[in-house]
Amino acid sequence: MKKEKIIVGLFFIAVFVTFLSPVGDVDFPFHLKTGEFICINKDIPKEDPFSFSSQGLLTDRKAFALSQYWLAQVIFYKVYTIAGPAGIIILRAAIFTSLVVLLWLAIRKRGFYFSLIIAVLATFVLQSAVLDRPQYFSFFFTLILVVLFEKFRENPHSAVPLFFIPLLMLLWSNMHGGFVFGIAIIFLYTMSEAFKFFANKMKPGMPVGQPFSEKSFLKLLLAGFFAILFSYINPNTNEALILTFESHTSSKWLTSMVREYMSPLEDLGFPYGAKLSNASFWILLGITCILFSLHTLRRKFIDITTFTLILFSSVAALTSVRYVPFFIATAIPLTRNYRLFKDISFLKHQNKSLVISILFSLYFIFAIVYGLQDYNHMFQLKVQSFYPEKAVSFLLDNQINANMFNSNNRGSYLIWRLYPHYKVFQDTRYIRLETTIESEAIKDAMQSPAQTRAQTLLSALSALVPPGLGEVKISVEGHPGDIDNAKVFWKELLKKYNIDLIVHEATSDITNAIFPLTIRLLKDEEWVLIYLDGNVQIFIRNIEKYSGIIEKFKKPKELIYDEIILETVRSVRRKTTYSTPYSSLGFALMMKDKDEDARKMIDAALDLEKKDLVALFCDAYLTLKKNKKDNNRKS
Repeated sequence: MKKEKIIVGLFFIAVFVTFLSPVGDVDFPFHLKTGEFICINKDIPKEDPFSFSSQGLLTDRKAFALSQYWLAQVIFYKVYTIAGPAGIIILRAAIFTSLVVLLWLAIRKRGFYFSLIIAVLATFVLQSAVLDRPQYFSFFFTLILVVLFEKFRENPHSAVPLFFIPLLMLLWSNMHGGFVFGIAIIFLYTMSEAFKFFANKMKPGMPVGQPFSEKSFLKLLLAGFFAILFSYINPNTNEALILTFESHTSSKWLTSMVREYMSPLEDLGFPYGAKLSNASFWILLGITCILFSLHTLRRKFIDITTFTLILFSSVAALTSVRYVPFFIATAIPLTRNYRLFKDISFLKHQNKSLVISILFSLYFIFAIVYGLQDYNHMFQLKVQSFYPEKAVSFLLDNQINANMFNSNNRGSYLIWRLYPHYKVFQDTRYIRLETTIESEAIKDAMQSPAQTRAQTLLSALSALVPPGLGEVKISVEGHPGDIDNAKVFWKELLKKYNIDLIVHEATSDITNAIFPLTIRLLKDEEWVLIYLDGNVQIFIRNIEKYSGIIEKFKKPKELIYDEIILETVRSVRRKTTYSTPYSSLGFALMMKDKDEDARKMIDAALDLEKKDLVALFCDAYLTLKKNKKDNNRKS
């Protein structure tokens, strides 16, 4: 027993270490800044203080984004104020470790070794969800909710576990929209137990599980009613339910390339997917299904409550990676008393020391290699593209009085560092969908609203072909519509918001595809390049108001090709399976007259995707250059 306690203690120290890593989440800065705003103003914001494009009508989405996470945001801000990034990192590790500890405590009846193996797999699964967002409170609260219900099911004569459920939902609904999952669990518990109760009344002995007594059943219904009622005591009442539904229907386009909204099957083919986490999920899903099936066959009845909750959490997890931690917190504890082998006495004669040595040697190695891989910066902010620290310092040093167009991925960090000196155009809160749609039009440099991205990209690329070189002929589907050269759509949108400053990356964060905006700005005399650092480039409108800044910082636009190279070379070195990093890098090298190197990248891109538009353009462009050289030699 003493030996087992030492093993468990060391195990959970290792778990804690695996959840330590620098703060690098794209959303964390806006949560931190909102927490600061709430603490300073002693009120939840009614209007967005950080963005100039979202002013006006208070929509449901806007109200949700501004207030749904308020309590978690205040906690983040208070912890950060006291302990800096280290405090946030320790808080995160403590919550995730507590989740694993509670999960292990819930299933430890399965057997010492088997329960630890499940806990290890759960730790692997949760690694992909290690983000400094309020969502991790939802994962933890889901497990607490299930444990409370299961405690009551084990001893329905005591209503003590039920007393905590309404209070849990009150806390949860003011920290994260994931409380909707909690409402679903409460509903399924009560409806399943109601089915068992009334089915037994009509036909005693039905094989759907042991029903509650009438008194216990009423306690459950009352607790469920008050829990759902308490969950409505939040700034947005039921808007979380509506937006959860919309995220899978009308607003799904917002997250089409976001990993956490992909299914586990899609995640398998995603170049930036979490392979170990994904594999661990499928193992746990398989184990859960096998355990439940074997238990049902042995008992010759199906517990409808357990079945419904496992089915619900499994379907949710198979729909979206973001629900996988909810599956861990829901399904695993429900099978806590199930056995893989009916008689496990033969396992008692196995060499426990060998099992312990192998299991924990592997896990401690993992903890050291994975958890301590960045030990020098473990308790700091991560140096990465979503946190454009150098560009922010440039903007703060020069205090340019102008409205700024920025990408949503940089917006959160810009809010944190630049407010109140600057306001952003957009960020990952997606407060105003019209702004998000207009942002896409600007990034794609749409000349008319009818154009597709392929058309805008090809049009922008074609404008770079020098006169006399020839014509690049590539066809794309669709009709571009009428283009009014006097009122180019993307420029009109910039004027609509009085934008004189563009703070934007040259290529997409995920795919490294070149933004058509980047290509258009190369030859546009209305915009002057004043800054770039391999992460962000800054352009300013070429007007008298900014003549001092322009004179001081103006840079040749040919440096944009170097910016593209710096942004894409990391993905190419990782040998990503997307074609676009290769074609973007090939384009930049070609425009710098490094044709031999460019050809290698273009060929690599076309090997991965034969319809890569930039690669096809570069291939044709290189052919035109070669033909011209050959003709010049002949003449």
